[in-house]
Amino acid sequence: MRPSRPTHNFGVTIDPASALDPARLEARLALAAQLAALASVLAHLERARARVPGGGPSGEWHGPAQAAYGASVRQLGGQLDEAIDAVHSAKRHTARAVATLGSHG
Repeated sequence: MRPSRPTHNFGVTIDPASALDPARLEARLALAAQLAALASVLAHLERARARVPGGGPSGEWHGPAQAAYGASVRQLGGQLDEAIDAVHSAKRHTARAVATLGSHG
């Protein structure tokens, strides 16, 4: 009989021996799906962040309108940066959970 080989789902290697535990397999697959979803969200956030203008408005804007625009753009950029950091953190924690489940298989 051929030795069983690990399989891959959502980029996660699943050892056939640990695959016998349905709860562990379900948890690993759910975490792997979460990793894929987080990667997608991160890509969207990074694209949105790249579209936020860097400087203040050019041309005819002056005074309070220019200040309000600049403040809004800085606030939006900061909020996107915070969201990106949070998703990076979630990805790290999720990857750690996948690894932990794998090491206890």
